[in-house]
Amino acid sequence: MEQRDRGNHADRRGLRRSLRARHIQMLAFGGVIGVGLFYGASVSVQLAGPAVILDFVICGIIVALVMRALGEMTVAEPSAGSFSIYAKKLLGERMGFITAGMWWFYWVATVMSELAAIGKLIQVWFPGCPAWAPGLIALILFTASNLMIVRIFGELEYWFAVLKLLAILVFIVFGLLMMLTPWLHVGGALGLTNLYVNHGFFPNGLFGAVMALSLVVQAYSGIETLGVEAGESAKPTETLRKAFRSVTWRVLIVYVGSMFVMLCAFPWTYLIHHSGSPYALMFARAGIPVAAGLVNLIIILSGLSSCNTGLYGGSRMLFSMARQGLVSRSFGRLNARAVPYVAVWATAIAISIGIVITYVDPNHAYVWITSASAFASLWTWFVILLEHVIYRRRKNGTAGTTEQKRMPITSFIGMGLLFISFVFIVWSPLTRVSVFAGVVFLVLLWVIDWLRSLRRNTVR
Repeated sequence: MEQRDRGNHADRRGLRRSLRARHIQMLAFGGVIGVGLFYGASVSVQLAGPAVILDFVICGIIVALVMRALGEMTVAEPSAGSFSIYAKKLLGERMGFITAGMWWFYWVATVMSELAAIGKLIQVWFPGCPAWAPGLIALILFTASNLMIVRIFGELEYWFAVLKLLAILVFIVFGLLMMLTPWLHVGGALGLTNLYVNHGFFPNGLFGAVMALSLVVQAYSGIETLGVEAGESAKPTETLRKAFRSVTWRVLIVYVGSMFVMLCAFPWTYLIHHSGSPYALMFARAGIPVAAGLVNLIIILSGLSSCNTGLYGGSRMLFSMARQGLVSRSFGRLNARAVPYVAVWATAIAISIGIVITYVDPNHAYVWITSASAFASLWTWFVILLEHVIYRRRKNGTAGTTEQKRMPITSFIGMGLLFISFVFIVWSPLTRVSVFAGVVFLVLLWVIDWLRSLRRNTVR
């Protein structure tokens, strides 16, 4: 009885603001750096060659513009629903529902792909292990993690993120040592030469760079979780302003920096003949197999961390939708620890579909599901920038700083870049599935909301 009373009290109070500044920054950092960078980079490089650097730079610019827009709105109005709530207020209830639903779909698809990759990475050590089994075990573990007290979850993710950051920094240092010193040199071209000696900077033409674009988009996706974390930030205004600035530049430096070092440290064609993560392959090529095995372990832990954050982000969005009346109120229920347990379970069950897909086709599951999540990312980023444009227009003639009343030129630039990226993804037959899957889910959300509004009008 006492526990139920505490749970009811938690329902009335809402989410606890127990995430500190360091949790907020590293949660967003850890969420975006997952298998998409460590493992998916290999597929991207094979498709685009050295030109993949341009994909990372272009997507990095888009991310910086999106985070600038989201940061301004989130600092002004921090909430667990973040951009979905802004969409509802600025673009209408239906757009709020669709945006929240698309972002939930993004995290479900992303965690599915991460679990598929984890299974393949485990097979490096245990070839006989079914690819779906590690994913199932991981799903059970991080579901349990998300049902814990938020402060404990934040602490766990903080150290996961620190581990990933250290791994990437060590990778960059070793890559620089390979390029600039005779140490660890195993022969072959080094440095900038590797960017053009093997069939040029665009070895597969412009089309190759286009085909890799959706995978690079997915690698950056998830950074907007920082806005959703506002609902459980202890000091949202103070914490978020700093977090948005620092996280964006950290991610850009780590992503572009590590890719540049990797492509200079050994020929990109090496990845065609050797499977696995390029981060692990670099240490193996340098004659340090123990380090390569350790990197593989870190990549697996990174995938678990990203999945953990993905379930967190997806469940919080579902919780926010319930509290706004966009979905069943049951998804807004909190347990005694102030955790939206129904939303967590619902998101975890949806993710489990990825285990079935991995069981059916373990060799293609990662690319298929990753591509399917790219459209949801582009949609979310475009809506955030559109919200920012309307937000700035409404600030004109009302109270606000001079900056808030200026025309958001950067948001218009960002929307233009997103449209070009969308055209490229449609152009590529490899990633066209992302548009198909995303549009189908988008239409499904529209139909659900239409039926919901029809029923509400009938009741009236």
